[in-house]
Amino acid sequence: MVARILTGLVLAPLLIYAVLVAPKAVMIAVLVLAAARAVDELLRMYKELRVGDRAFAALLATGVAAAPLLGAHSFVAIIGLVPVLWLAGCLWRPGDVETASRRAALGLLGISYIGVLIAMLVAILLHRPLAPLAQSPWGAVDTGRGALMATFLIVFAGDTGAYFSGRAFGGPKLYELISPKKTVSGAVGGLTASMLSGWLVGHWLLPLPLPSSLLLGAACGMTGQIGDLCESLFKRATGTKDSGSLLPGHGGLLDRVDGVLFAAPVVFAWLQWMQP
Repeated sequence: MVARILTGLVLAPLLIYAVLVAPKAVMIAVLVLAAARAVDELLRMYKELRVGDRAFAALLATGVAAAPLLGAHSFVAIIGLVPVLWLAGCLWRPGDVETASRRAALGLLGISYIGVLIAMLVAILLHRPLAPLAQSPWGAVDTGRGALMATFLIVFAGDTGAYFSGRAFGGPKLYELISPKKTVSGAVGGLTASMLSGWLVGHWLLPLPLPSSLLLGAACGMTGQIGDLCESLFKRATGTKDSGSLLPGHGGLLDRVDGVLFAAPVVFAWLQWMQP
């Protein structure tokens, strides 16, 4: 637990600086590199994927993650071309047919699951400002920056709330087949923490009335928990405890952002609905 808390204390100010203060190009670079790392962590769980496979899939995922920089039409074109490139690459040195087909499917999983969803985070950051701008302790917050920070804040608060409420109250398991340690009390505590974070978001990061901020917190909290369970499914299927060891106390990068990935389309869709 100590390592988990210390890692969080170190990463929190760095994340706040990268999202709210640093040039947007810095955060975009962080997200694109995170796509490559997360794809590699996911595919390492599956023994069929060779080093070259993982590197090629990571490269394609970074292209997808960065595609929103080129505009909506280019993004659609890229996410259509990338599966073609990956599947064509799988025909090279296929080995036996069964292994080659599994490699093809797993690579597409990594590229779509991680590359496309991180592209949603990039698109959120690039979103044009809405009026009025929110007023935070750091001054006026650009809508894209505020929405991206809100995504991280709501999901991470939900993770923390679930962790501590689950340890404190225990009780019935949430989904024992996939994640034996998760409890219903943890899920409720996590959702409560996400909604409270949504309330803070409405005060500091986005110009939201209370009902909307609570609804956004609940939606991101629920989808974040589903994302956590989906990654647990992959780990359970492969007998993997953590996706990696990059973050002491948390595991790999994918272990930390699995919920954020699932919340990203929710926030992006919400931004489109808020558009005048």
